[in-house]
Amino acid sequence: MHAHEKGAALLRLDIELLRERAAAKGDVTHEDIARRAEIDRSVVTRLFSGSVPSLVNVTALAWAYGIPLDDLVPKAESKAEVPA
Repeated sequence: MHAHEKGAALLRLDIELLRERAAAKGDVTHEDIARRAEIDRSVVTRLFSGSVPSLVNVTALAWAYGIPLDDLVPKAESKAEVPA
């Protein structure tokens, strides 16, 4: 495993927060969310399926829905998961 892959494994999106913010703006489908964030629908589908998001896509979603990055990508809870 490469060093960047170990770090990326910790990056998880708060899907429920994203879903709530999207619904508040009337965006209920992956297509709606992708359109507002100006990213591909397939990216949104993969994120909702648990794929590790890229920083570019996370940032686009955060900006689109006014979510601070720290809220959208919560810190890993277990210190054992944090790479040295």
